[in-house]
Amino acid sequence: MAAITTMQFRRGTAAQWTSSNPVLADGEFGWEKDTAEFKIGNGVTAWNALGYWISDVSGHTHPANQISDSTTLGRQLLAIVDAAAARTAIGAGTSNLALGTTASTAMAGNKTFSFAEITGMLGTAQLPPLAINEVIPVASQAAMLALTAQRGDMAIRTDTGETYALSTDSPTTLADWLRVAAAGTVSSVAGRQGAVVLTKADVGLSNVDNTTDATKPVSSAQQTALNLKANLASPAFTGTPTGITKSHVGLSNVDNTADTAKPVSTAQTAAFAAKIHTHVSADITNIDGGTP
Repeated sequence: MAAITTMQFRRGTAAQWTSSNPVLADGEFGWEKDTAEFKIGNGVTAWNALGYWISDVSGHTHPANQISDSTTLGRQLLAIVDAAAARTAIGAGTSNLALGTTASTAMAGNKTFSFAEITGMLGTAQLPPLAINEVIPVASQAAMLALTAQRGDMAIRTDTGETYALSTDSPTTLADWLRVAAAGTVSSVAGRQGAVVLTKADVGLSNVDNTTDATKPVSSAQQTALNLKANLASPAFTGTPTGITKSHVGLSNVDNTADTAKPVSTAQTAAFAAKIHTHVSADITNIDGGTP
């Protein structure tokens, strides 16, 4: 009977090979007893860097710890069976990894993004429905601030007749409602806005009474001045009146002459002429009781 030659390869478990990490000679086989895999050396490359000889690709598998070109964390993640364990392994949602937006932090699961944080172009499928601005009548400022409004919406104040446009997305902030005024529109009257009702004080006439000229009373100043004047009926002059003439007392035609110097008036002369009686000397028979 011919002699039987038995060939034995170098062998060991996967852990033993990984631990010793030998360099196999060129063409030398190395057998992993617990995985039924082997490697063929090239005389240069150490065991851990050698690739396995794969005879059946479809049925060939390796445990995660045998993936030599992965990190320890990577091999650990491959062996994890649920999401919670995966988050724990990478520190997400634990005190080991703070929430934030930097390269060394993690974002919260309910994180929402502002427009300033979004870069690039949105596809039409991601665009929201077209926002239509609304024009909403309100009865007061409080009602306007209570609106569920968005930027660009307009509120018409029925209490003041004014129109406001929301300049931000904060309808509860009065300063974010901007009043809209048409060109040439009066924005205020006497420093007031809205449905203004003017009073006499608004035009600088707070002390004026609404009376016609015919019914206006004598003012205090006028009465004081009148008290210094003499009455037309039976005036009583006091002090030293000046500027009074004969006309003021109804004597405009009287001349200022003494009684002894008064001339014979025209009427007196005519009257005297009618009273003169004359005689001739023959008519005189007795002069002072004697004969002429």
